Amino acid sequence: MSIMNIFPKAAVTTLLSLLAPAYSSICASAQEVNGRAYIEADWKVAKGLHLNAEYQLRTKDSFSGVERNQFKLGSSYKISKFLKVGADYTFIGHYANSTGEFRPRHRFSGNLTSTVDAGNWRFSLRERLQFTHKAYDINHFQETLNHLELKSRLMVKYRGFRAVEPYAFVELRNTFNDPKCSATYNTATDSWSDYEFLGYTHAYVNRIRGALGLEWSLSKRHALDFRAMYNYHNELDIDTDKSGTKLKSLTWQNPTAV
Repeated sequence: MSIMNIFPKAAVTTLLSLLAPAYSSICASAQEVNGRAYIEADWKVAKGLHLNAEYQLRTKDSFSGVERNQFKLGSSYKISKFLKVGADYTFIGHYANSTGEFRPRHRFSGNLTSTVDAGNWRFSLRERLQFTHKAYDINHFQETLNHLELKSRLMVKYRGFRAVEPYAFVELRNTFNDPKCSATYNTATDSWSDYEFLGYTHAYVNRIRGALGLEWSLSKRHALDFRAMYNYHNELDIDTDKSGTKLKSLTWQNPTAV
């Protein structure tokens, strides 16, 4: 028996995001362009209950190679007309930009979405809490092995056209447990001293993402989604030795998007 017979109301969505420029808070003129593509399937199991699967490909800056492959399995349940909950697991096959080293991650997420319709307009607010485990060796004074983040996304969509639905959203990503330290910088020697590791207590907004998109329904079961995104990163980069006794640098930089 095929999976399409088990879940007869399956829908497939393909998304292309061709422009995703990002720039550093240190140098706002330094911008790169990368790309991403999705294919997603959604199966209606029962009233209000859906299962979904997704594959995503992301490229490195200037489309110079593959930055990651990721696979997601999840479910969602519509509690009421205005409220939906969901949970999912994602395997992320990430390749480091500088070395090309394979760095797998496991991500578990839960989300809550509130939706309100006003005529042809649909407004939604999604709160997504995610836990990411890095399944590779790290410097524990520079990175968090188990990362906890909250993504808050506000979206507006216009549904007055027959086959296409334009939309826009803005999303804030809050990190809760990044490494934190204190140190003294000497401008004369361009070096740090009095370094002290303070634990995983640094909480701040490390990314703001905006997007404009267009969802094109080809049929009841198939759709294409085109999206242009802009990422503003503001992440603290700590560079220490593995023993955590010497701080080499402490800078705000533009990391690869997660």
